[in-house]
Amino acid sequence: MLRVGIIGYGARVSNMARAMKIFDIPYQIAAVADPRAEQLRAEDDGFLQNARFYANADELLAHADELDGVMIGTRCNLHTELACKVAKTDLPLFLEKPVAITFEQLRLLDETFRDHSAPTVVSFPLRLSPVLQKVKEIVDSGQIGTVEHIVAFNDVPYGSGYFRTWHRNYDQNGGLWLQKATHDLDYLHYLLDQNPKMICAMNARRVYGGKMPWEQKCVDCELRESCLESPFMRMRIGFERPEVTYFDRDGYCVFSEGFELEDMGSCLIEYESGAQLSYTQNFFARYKAERRGARLLGYKGTIEFDWYQNQIKLFSHTSPTVQTIDFVGDMPHFGGDRELAYDFLMAMRDRQPSRAPLAAGILSALTCLWARESSKTRQFYEVSMPQIAFPAGQRTS
Repeated sequence: MLRVGIIGYGARVSNMARAMKIFDIPYQIAAVADPRAEQLRAEDDGFLQNARFYANADELLAHADELDGVMIGTRCNLHTELACKVAKTDLPLFLEKPVAITFEQLRLLDETFRDHSAPTVVSFPLRLSPVLQKVKEIVDSGQIGTVEHIVAFNDVPYGSGYFRTWHRNYDQNGGLWLQKATHDLDYLHYLLDQNPKMICAMNARRVYGGKMPWEQKCVDCELRESCLESPFMRMRIGFERPEVTYFDRDGYCVFSEGFELEDMGSCLIEYESGAQLSYTQNFFARYKAERRGARLLGYKGTIEFDWYQNQIKLFSHTSPTVQTIDFVGDMPHFGGDRELAYDFLMAMRDRQPSRAPLAAGILSALTCLWARESSKTRQFYEVSMPQIAFPAGQRTS
């Protein structure tokens, strides 16, 4: 029976902990550290029936010899600090993204884990999803030739959620390059199997934000029956299910003053080979305007894929043909969560290497931090940090 400790029992990590059940490999949640420890204990959740509850990570890690692995699901600004504490135990680690939200945190993370032997599984489901794995197979086969140009996109249909929940706090999440692009830039680095060399970026907030009080909630607002962002109007005009909008009723106003978050952004990246990438993310697309994927162009062909369509199209440049590959099923994070759960189980049981390793998390966060910096200064930057040395063979895969 594998024994799992969880630091920060948030919705994302609790869902991932439960997702491991599908593989029928015996495990249990043996310890939980969370400021809400007493509340969690009182809820009497059967999934946590064997767990000991602690108020903080230090108390949990004092009993690390009784665990086989640790999952970190706290808010983003704490990921690095807590990961470094877990490193001292040499236990396998499941770490939520982003792995860090500042350059200083990245330095500390790299220095701490440079000689760490236990596997770390970073929460990057896109790279392990069936769609992306098939794209990777096609790219690696050479069928389209060397990838020279990429256009990638993420039009987020639930983007308002970043403005109505705790994510609105920039000091806790580091901005939306680190929240969303960290996934996309990771899978793009992975597909190319190259490090980015140069980057420039811009972002803006054009829709959300405004003059409403920072603490204004939809449930208390006199505009709740006319504002297009209110749960009431999203149900009435947008035909969203009441059980979906219910969760937003206690959310904060997306038109509040004081936001530092952006609601759109774009970056240009040059890779080591000279290949170029343009990436854009948007947080006010809705419904069928949703898109997430990329178009990769080589001399021999082009691959285009979109997770929301569950489809890959392969365009030949040497014959007038198009091959379409459709995927079935509707799994969390397009099937990638299941693979992450498997990797963490194997890391605990067999010390099997992670397919979403910490080096990938560091490289993605580093790229996002330079994108954030470039958005402020409107300058090109080298995607490098002299204080960080990536171990040989641990670049992106």
